[in-house]
Amino acid sequence: MPEKKHNRILHIKLILIILMAIFLPSGLAILTASTNPLISVGVATLVALISAISLFILLSPLDTLLKGVESFSSGNLNMRIDLRSGDEFEEMARSYNLMAEKLSHAIQSLENDKNIISFDKSKLITILSSIIDGIIAIDMSRNIVMVNKAAENMIGASQDQMVGKPLEQFIHLFSDTEEVPPSLYCKTNTIQTLNLIRSDGNKVKVNLIAAPIAEGIQTNLNCILIMHDLSREQELEQMKFDFVSMASHELKTPLTNIIGYLSVFIDENKNKVLREELELLERSLISARQLHTLVENLLSVNKIEREQTFVSKEIVDYTPIIQKGVEDLQNQAKQKNISLTLNLPRESLPKVFADQIRITEVINNLIANAINYTNAGGKINVSIKVMPTEVVTAVEDTGVGIPKEAIPHLFTKFFRVSNKSQQASKGTGLGLYISKSIIDKLGGRIWVESEVNQGSKFYFSLPIAPQETLQNLDREKFIGQSIQQGYLNY
Repeated sequence: MPEKKHNRILHIKLILIILMAIFLPSGLAILTASTNPLISVGVATLVALISAISLFILLSPLDTLLKGVESFSSGNLNMRIDLRSGDEFEEMARSYNLMAEKLSHAIQSLENDKNIISFDKSKLITILSSIIDGIIAIDMSRNIVMVNKAAENMIGASQDQMVGKPLEQFIHLFSDTEEVPPSLYCKTNTIQTLNLIRSDGNKVKVNLIAAPIAEGIQTNLNCILIMHDLSREQELEQMKFDFVSMASHELKTPLTNIIGYLSVFIDENKNKVLREELELLERSLISARQLHTLVENLLSVNKIEREQTFVSKEIVDYTPIIQKGVEDLQNQAKQKNISLTLNLPRESLPKVFADQIRITEVINNLIANAINYTNAGGKINVSIKVMPTEVVTAVEDTGVGIPKEAIPHLFTKFFRVSNKSQQASKGTGLGLYISKSIIDKLGGRIWVESEVNQGSKFYFSLPIAPQETLQNLDREKFIGQSIQQGYLNY
C-alpha cells in the first residue's frame, strides 16, 4: 500500500512537471503573439499560478528539511522534522530524525563523561592537596607533569613555575655531600633518605620514594616521586630526647639521696625497730632502687638513640665480674625463695674484651629478668663456656618461659612478654634492648632459647683477647660439644 501511495505522488509530480513543460512555452508564445491585453494578462496569470503551485509542491518539503537541519546545527539537539509528504522527502526526514536521535544521545553521553572526568579530576586534586607528603609526576623526558601543594611548599616553587620544566631545574637531592642525579631516581623502586636543597637554599631532610610506572611509554609518564619531610619528626624526636634526658637527670639526684638515707637508716636501726617496720623500710628501699634502675635505663636508651653511648673495649678479667654480678642479686633471689647458682669451668677463664661497668649491667639485667619471671621455689643457674675465640655466658631459669612468637621482639625497645601465669608483665622492656646494644658494641652476640612453661636460657658472648687465644684447644672438639649442649644453636 505505501508503495502505491508513493507511486501516485510520484505520478502527480510528473504530471505537474509535464504541465509546466507544456503550458510554460505555450503561454509564453501566446503572450508574445497576442495583441489583446486581456488575453496576455490571463495567460501570464495562468502560467505564474501553475509555476507557483508546482514549485510550492516540489520545494516545500525541502524547505522544511533545510530549516530542521539549520536548527539542529545551531544547537537545538531536540529538533525533529515532522514531514508527512509520503515521498523521498519524508524518507529523508525520517533518516534525519534517526541520525539526530543517535547524535543527541552521543553528545549527551560525551557531556556526562566530561562531567565525570571533571569531577574525578577535582577529587584527585583535592586528595593530592590534602596529602602531607610531596608528590611529583614526571614524564619520559624527565619534565614535571604534576606537583601537589606539599611538594610546592617543600621545594619553594609554585606549580605554574614547575609544570613542563625539567626536573633537575627544581629538584636537588644530596646524599651526604654528593648530589644524586635525577636520571637515577626512577630506574627502580627505591626508598632512601636524602637532603633536599630548596629554591631559597635551605636544606630539608626527606625520605624519597621513587615508583616507576610500568605503562610509562603509553601514558608518557616516567615515574612518581614521593617526598616525606623528616624535619618535623626530627624536631619532635629531639624534643622527646631532651625531655627524657632532663626528667631522668632531675629524678636521679633525689632518688640517689632517698636510697642513701634508707640504706643508712636500715643498717643503723635494723636491731632497733620492729620486724614489720623493718620490712616496710626494706620494701621502700627496693622500690626506690627499682625506680632508680628505670631512670638509669631511660638515660641509657636516650644515649643509645643519640648514638652517645660510650663503651670502653678493654682487656679484663671476667671471673670477678661474673662472680660479683651473681653475688649482687643473691638477696633479691632469696627474698623470692629462688636458688641462684654460678658454675665456672675448672680451668681459669681467659681474659676478654669488655667494659667492666657495662658488662656488669648486662649480667644484672639478665639475672634480674630471670628472677622476675621465675616463680617461688624455682632455680636460676649461671654458667660459663669457653669457646675458641669467645667466652659464652648462659643464664638459665625454670621460669614461665617465652612464647615462640615473642622471641623475635625480645631485644626491641619497650617490649615486654605477657604471661597468663603472672598477673602482669614485669619490667620496663628496656633491659634487653640496652644489653643488646652493649654486647653489639663489644663485638659479641646475644640470643635466647625458650619454651612456654619450660624456662628460658639467655646467652651472650664476649671475644677473647688476642693474647689469651686458646691455641692448644681442639677446635673441632669444642664446636662439637657446643652444638650438643646448645651453645651454638641460635
